[in-house]
Amino acid sequence: MDAQDFYEYLLTKGFERRRSQEEFIEIVRELIEEGGVKLVEAPTGTGKTFAYLIPLITSGQRAIISTGTKILQDQLRRDIEFLAGHYRLLTGEEISYAILKGKGNYLCLDRFHKEKLPPEELGDIPELLETEWEGDLTLSSCSPEAIPKLNVDEDYCTFHYRKVCPYRMECYYWEKVKSKERKARILVVNHALLALKEFDDTEDRILVVDEAHELDRYLILASTSALSLYWFRELIGNLEKLLNREIRLSPEDFFRENFEKLFKEESQEISLDSLSSYVPQLRKELADPIRRLVQEFRDRLLSEVEEFLEGRLMISFRLKSFLEGTMLFPPEFLERFKAGYEEPEKEEKRLIEKVKKLDYLDRKVRKLFQFLRLCEEDREDLGYKVSRSWSKRLQTYNYRLEIFPVFPRGIVEPELYRGVLLTSATVDPEDIRFTTGITGDFHRLDHNFDYSKVTFIITNTNPKKEGWEERLKESYEDIRNVYDKVLVLLTNRRHLKLFEGNGEVAKQGEGSLNSLLEKLRKGEIKVLVGLDSLWTGVDVRGEKGILMSKLPFESPEDPVTYHRIRYLRSIGEDPFEYQRRKAFIKFRQGVGRLMRQKTDSGTIVLCDNRIWRYREFIDFLRQLGVNVIYEKNFTARRTWGRPYSRP
Repeated sequence: MDAQDFYEYLLTKGFERRRSQEEFIEIVRELIEEGGVKLVEAPTGTGKTFAYLIPLITSGQRAIISTGTKILQDQLRRDIEFLAGHYRLLTGEEISYAILKGKGNYLCLDRFHKEKLPPEELGDIPELLETEWEGDLTLSSCSPEAIPKLNVDEDYCTFHYRKVCPYRMECYYWEKVKSKERKARILVVNHALLALKEFDDTEDRILVVDEAHELDRYLILASTSALSLYWFRELIGNLEKLLNREIRLSPEDFFRENFEKLFKEESQEISLDSLSSYVPQLRKELADPIRRLVQEFRDRLLSEVEEFLEGRLMISFRLKSFLEGTMLFPPEFLERFKAGYEEPEKEEKRLIEKVKKLDYLDRKVRKLFQFLRLCEEDREDLGYKVSRSWSKRLQTYNYRLEIFPVFPRGIVEPELYRGVLLTSATVDPEDIRFTTGITGDFHRLDHNFDYSKVTFIITNTNPKKEGWEERLKESYEDIRNVYDKVLVLLTNRRHLKLFEGNGEVAKQGEGSLNSLLEKLRKGEIKVLVGLDSLWTGVDVRGEKGILMSKLPFESPEDPVTYHRIRYLRSIGEDPFEYQRRKAFIKFRQGVGRLMRQKTDSGTIVLCDNRIWRYREFIDFLRQLGVNVIYEKNFTARRTWGRPYSRP
């Protein structure tokens, strides 16, 4: 059965034929046959998920599908199960798939048994271990502080240690998850995991990047190097246990002395032009002393290992392989010892555990000095920031220093795959090229909905002028009086305080976004107020109102935006062209929140008359057929039927 036959079958089950969806299916079929890179702008209502899944399923092609969030991964799971079920009924063929998350989301059984964390930190993990749980820590009730102590960590779970790990055959990630990956035809991942390039046989797979307009932000997150107060405190705590004495180092003093004065609010992040000026103090007070302490432990342990080995005629294959892999001992020293049996004995296991701890510390110290070297390079193509958030475990603020690529070009390499598809309702080929370096054939599909049912009101107010906040609140009250479902899309966290409400109003952060959206859909709340996530990732159907506080230009205070502006100026380019393009993408995403199905309708109110300066914004609304009204005095629904008027 080919893609067209399967599509025709689905139409008999009540699905509607969509010309843009059929065009999309044909584009994916061509990609499967010929390879290359294709970018497809598929407006709301195209049915893009089915459009790329149908040809992937019917062709037998192996694929990796990457999307922005774990929530969207779960949505893809439902779509794949639906299509795979119908395909199995028709052909008898099973479609294997796996939903994958990064290794840091999974429980490490070895760390779990060694850490012996208190019950209040473990949550329901002990009970889950007795079930068919897949080891996903995000689906447990363990504390956030416990996750970095229990998860699969690349510095702890090294290639050589996995060979001797007592739980290697039961490992949730390396045995169960990786086994699913090898067997599955379709892998569903998120953009952060895609950046890590941990997949096998990619040259045989088609890569589909869904929600591609957000790809560059997720690639930055996955490529960020960081140090934090918590990181130092945990490392020093490990050294105190191993050396059996108190260590008088105070990372708290370093972070507070340098960064506390930069913050005015409880939790925020701040851009730094550089971190190089902090390196001498960081080296003197923390990095060099920690390296000396690790060396002290190394000297003790190496003497102990040498004494143990000198007293034996033979050791196990696993012990010898592990010691060779750590590269802590000269090859000529280890060659003197013969391996004569497979599994390590009790004393050998104890030795492996000690050497493992040194190897772990060694890797942490290498990362520390790599971070310092990056700081010293002081490159224009890198961004720097400091953030803080309250830590229950530390009982103080956990400060975090980060270095990230300003533009994450070259992280996703199309040549590693059989073919690459990037798609979104607002995919922009120039933005994809500019931010990630990926280029390809661009296809723009037609809109599917009747936007004449949408009224777009532009109020006569400017966010830069006095009285804008009052006008915003007036518009909010008006639209709230008309609609039972209202989304308020903000661009600045400080504006959240303008919408203090009652039980009918919820603000982003007062619960999981999914739970808040469900309350809005069910009518348990009337208004949902939020920032980025509401502009791009929300599906609320039916008649509704949307209030846009202003045009969604990225705040220059945002560290990524700050450093992109700085970098573009340094190479002689106009950063406003980049800002304008990003604002236009986000604006189109915001408009797309209103029409989620054919029967939807409603009103969007924008409290920003600067839109008239940007022709592409108005042209976009005109091309959709939206009824655009310029209101000097917004008086709710009785004025919403007026014809388009220009100021």
